[in-house]
Amino acid sequence: MINIMTICVAALAEENDKEYIVFATDHMVTTNQGQFEHTIVKYKPINDCWVVAMLSGRALLFDELVNLEDYNSSFDVIKERIFQNFKKKKEEVIEKEVFERLMIDKNFFMDALEKKIPNEFVHNLLKSVYQFNLKTSIMLIGFDDGGIARISEINEKGFNDFREINFHAIGSGSDQARNTLLFQKHSDSEKLSTAVYNVYKAKRNAEVKQGVGKETELKILSDGHIHSLSKEKMEILNNVYQKELEYGKNQQDIKDLCPGGVSK
Repeated sequence: MINIMTICVAALAEENDKEYIVFATDHMVTTNQGQFEHTIVKYKPINDCWVVAMLSGRALLFDELVNLEDYNSSFDVIKERIFQNFKKKKEEVIEKEVFERLMIDKNFFMDALEKKIPNEFVHNLLKSVYQFNLKTSIMLIGFDDGGIARISEINEKGFNDFREINFHAIGSGSDQARNTLLFQKHSDSEKLSTAVYNVYKAKRNAEVKQGVGKETELKILSDGHIHSLSKEKMEILNNVYQKELEYGKNQQDIKDLCPGGVSK
């Protein structure tokens, strides 16, 4: 099975009264045979690039989860449709991975719900279905009909919006990424260049988590276009990041704290 144990990060920015969304992913793919850096793209443009979906979890579910009747729908309609796709897909996967494995069907399960639990087998079955998790999330970013930038996370349980928080991250390393953006005090009024670095730093800091790849894909969403940074600009980001890592521990004031060791 191919899984994307990935990091997806997004943050808002504003410059010259115009909103932007900066987002980043890695290129790591996890399989039963191990983890590999891959050229697979972990985001899908929707709605003429006014809306973009990023996935963490089961890679093979991506196309089905973002399968829409009308790709020109509003952000909120797309979000609701993806949620319904999640619920449908969860039922299908439970049917295949739970019911068929036990050689039963959904009718058996529904009948069991209406009766007292008669044995350990049925109890474990109910528990398996109740605790089943696709372990997959989609981060939906884009602009609504009013041109307002939006960030939402969707999974089989529902969805949450992060417009007020101004950023979000999903997948492996998401805790590290969110903590980085909190540490940076990121807000939606950040200039675009600042947001670009904040998102880059968040993704790089997430690399301490197993399953996050070292390669970084960073994009800017605005005006129905996805803008890429050149290799030269990505190298500038890397240089700034490396300098920041070294800055504190190489400062002379730090070195002078204990020049002769610690006295007894």
